Amino acid sequence: MSNLVAGESPKTRRSKNLAILALMLALTIFFCFFPIMLPGGVTLAFMILPLLLIAQGYDFKMTIILGVLMATVNQIAWYTTKAGGPLAPVWQNPLVCMVPRILIGVVSYFVGFGLRKAFLRPKYRITNDGKEIVNQKQIYAVDGVISGVSTALGVVTNTFFCALFTIMLYNGKTIVNLEQSTHIDLKYILTWFGINFLIEIIAFSILVPPIIIALRQARLVPPPKMGKEIIVDDLSTEVEVKENTDVEK
Repeated sequence: MSNLVAGESPKTRRSKNLAILALMLALTIFFCFFPIMLPGGVTLAFMILPLLLIAQGYDFKMTIILGVLMATVNQIAWYTTKAGGPLAPVWQNPLVCMVPRILIGVVSYFVGFGLRKAFLRPKYRITNDGKEIVNQKQIYAVDGVISGVSTALGVVTNTFFCALFTIMLYNGKTIVNLEQSTHIDLKYILTWFGINFLIEIIAFSILVPPIIIALRQARLVPPPKMGKEIIVDDLSTEVEVKENTDVEK
C-alpha cells in the first residue's frame, strides 16, 4: 500500500519522512527536558505528542523509530535533569520508563490503521477526466474521529503500563533518593497517575485530530490508508471495486 501524495516520487517521500522524523524528534527532546507545567503542579507530557501525530499520519516504521527514540530520550532525562526527583529511581527502570512509551505508538498506530480500513470507504464518481471523490468531507470527519479514538487508547496504554509496572515492582516499598523518602502503595500510585491521565487523555484527544486533518489538507502528511473504494454512478447506486489506499485531492 502506498502512502504517496499524488505526483510524488518514493525518493521525495523518503526525504520528507526523514525531515519530519528529525523535526518530531527535536520537539520530543525539547518537551522532555522542558515540560509544560499546568496550574497545581501538574505536568502535561507534551513529549508524547509528536509520537501520537506520527502514529496517525505516517507508517509503522516511522512510528516505531520515533517511539524507541522518545523512550531513550526520556530514559536519559531521568538520569540527568530529572535525577533529583523523589521518584527518579522508579522512572530510571526501563520497564516503567521505556516500554510504555514505545507501546503508545504501537497501539495508537494499529488501532488507527484497523479503524481506517474498516470505516473509511471513499466514494468516487467516474468523469471524463477520471475519478472524482464525492465524500471527501466525510472522509476527513471520520478520519478525525478515528485519530481521536486511537490517540486516547495510546494515552491509556501508556498510563496503564506505567502504573502496572510500578505496582508490580515498587508497591509497598519506600524509595529513597537524595535524602528524600517516598513510600509507594496502591493509593499513591493511582493518585499519582490518575491526575495526569485525565488531563492527558482529554488534551491529546482534542489536539491530535485537527492537527492531522490540517496536515493532510496541506499535503504535509500522506493520505490515510483506507478500505475498499466505491464507484457511484449516481447518489443511489454504489459498486465496490477494490481496496483503496488514499484520498485524491
